Amino acid sequence: MNTDPRLIAFARAMRHEPTSAERLAWRLLRGHRLAGFRFRRQHPIPPYIADFYCAMAKLVIELDGESHVGQEENDAIRQAAMESNGLKVLRFWNSAVNDDPDTFTATVYEVCIARSQADPIFAKRISERGQFRASVEPRTPTDGESG
Repeated sequence: MNTDPRLIAFARAMRHEPTSAERLAWRLLRGHRLAGFRFRRQHPIPPYIADFYCAMAKLVIELDGESHVGQEENDAIRQAAMESNGLKVLRFWNSAVNDDPDTFTATVYEVCIARSQADPIFAKRISERGQFRASVEPRTPTDGESG
C-alpha cells in the first residue's frame, strides 16, 4: 500500500511534539515492554495518523485531550473508518493516562492478548505468562513421532 509522502512527513513531525500523555504512553509501550507486543507511534493509517498502533493485535490507541472536546462526530467517523479495516480502536483521555497509567497499561494488555489469541497463527506465540514471543522455538519430536 502506498502512503502519501505528505502523511508520512506529518507523522514524523508529530513524533517530535508529543503531549505529556503521549510521552508517558510511549514509555509504557515502546521497545516491546508490554508483554512483547510492538507498538509504533504516530503511525499512518491513510487518511489518518494513529497515535499508537500494534500490528500484531490490529490495535489502534488514540489519546484524546481538550482539542477533542466538541469533535465527537469527527472522532466517530475516524474510528469507524479504522474499524472497517479490521482494527480495534481504544480511546483514552490524556488525563486517564497521566492519572492512572497502570489501568491504561492493563487495558491495552488485555486487548492485545485477546486479539492475538483470536488468531490461531499468533495464539501459539503467547506464553503461559501472557508474554508475546516474536518467534516460536522449533518443535522437537517426542518419542514415537517422526520429524
